[in-house]
Amino acid sequence: MKKTILFLGILLQAASAFAQLPKINYVVAIAKFQKFYNEQNADSLYAMYSVQMKAALPIEKTKDFFKGWHNQYGALKSTSIVKESAANTIYKGVFEKTELYIVFPLNEKNELSGLFIQPVKQEAASDTAKLVSNFNIKTSAGADIFGTLNVPENIKGKIPVVLIIAGSGPTDRNCNQPGLHTNAYQMLSDALSVKGIASLRYDKRGAGASAGAIKSESEIRFEDMVTDAVTYIKKLKSDGRFSKIYIIGHSEGSLVGMIAANEEAVDGFISIAGAGESADLILKRQLNAQSEYIAKKAEPLLLSLKNGKVTKNATPELDMLFRSSVQPYLISWFKYDPQTEIKKLKIPTLILQGTTDLQVSVADAEKLQKANPNTKMILIENMNHVLKHTTLDHEENMATYNNPTLPLDETLISSICSFIIGK
Repeated sequence: MKKTILFLGILLQAASAFAQLPKINYVVAIAKFQKFYNEQNADSLYAMYSVQMKAALPIEKTKDFFKGWHNQYGALKSTSIVKESAANTIYKGVFEKTELYIVFPLNEKNELSGLFIQPVKQEAASDTAKLVSNFNIKTSAGADIFGTLNVPENIKGKIPVVLIIAGSGPTDRNCNQPGLHTNAYQMLSDALSVKGIASLRYDKRGAGASAGAIKSESEIRFEDMVTDAVTYIKKLKSDGRFSKIYIIGHSEGSLVGMIAANEEAVDGFISIAGAGESADLILKRQLNAQSEYIAKKAEPLLLSLKNGKVTKNATPELDMLFRSSVQPYLISWFKYDPQTEIKKLKIPTLILQGTTDLQVSVADAEKLQKANPNTKMILIENMNHVLKHTTLDHEENMATYNNPTLPLDETLISSICSFIIGK
């Protein structure tokens, strides 16, 4: 979901960790890192880098990079080791706004040769799980997926219902995850209810109350998310209160929703901030934007995974992004092209894209519409990736990612309601 340099790794659940004492060089290095980070001393942080890291994150990018961390996570209050190996040490970092695993590899010269973060695995339900979980399903393995159905009161007769499918990472039913607090889906659900439209949103596998549906990241497959969406569509169809069923897919949820709509018939589909290319091409483009050196190293890995083959050739700089436990998921994800999937849709389809989205561009929306000319596209001025009204200024834009009281863009709501009920 949130904009981050992919060099940091994919936001999936962390593997189980164990505690042991760190080597002295790591003790010194992490202490320096915490000090320089909290002082926002980019020059000193840059001086800790290996030659490869300096090539990947030049000083100006380093300044922007850690400025973004401060905006999203706040100061680093403490660190504690959770795992040590020959390649790196993993710390649990307690920031002002969240807790993250920090993967911290040092080379033989005690230089920082990479820097990756992951959300700390949620052992308990998130705040959103305190909501009444009144519309749940079970996976084929018997695990629970928890959802909340919002049905407007005092309305006679059947009404339309929308299934809201969340974006990437461990995103819960309210559009929150570690380091991200927007309440965007909850706001969307409430706004639709006012207009007489019911909605269902759910904690995806590994998030919120559904955290227990994933035991380890090595078992995650993209198709599992499609299966969950299809199961929920069938459950909604069996409920006699609803006249029509629509899907809203946000970010990665757009692709999930397209595939689900092709597997189980619905009355309409809405893509919000959906990518216009397959995930391997997105990764390649984003890596090139960050560092030609890293992108070049990643090319054979991306090609191997695109061809459905796992690889053991990841360099230290890319080991976290292409670690063996996440490769099966990447293979399953890379198979799908949003342009191919949206072309299959024969139902009314709406493409919504904000002009100040730092993660997905207007060009992505245009690619989707070109693939299926029968779709309708609306560009929403000054709406960003978390559906809030803001500018292209990076600091101002990213501040909305942790402002749950900021309302949704009004044009978003009116566009969705017009598409579903004509007003």
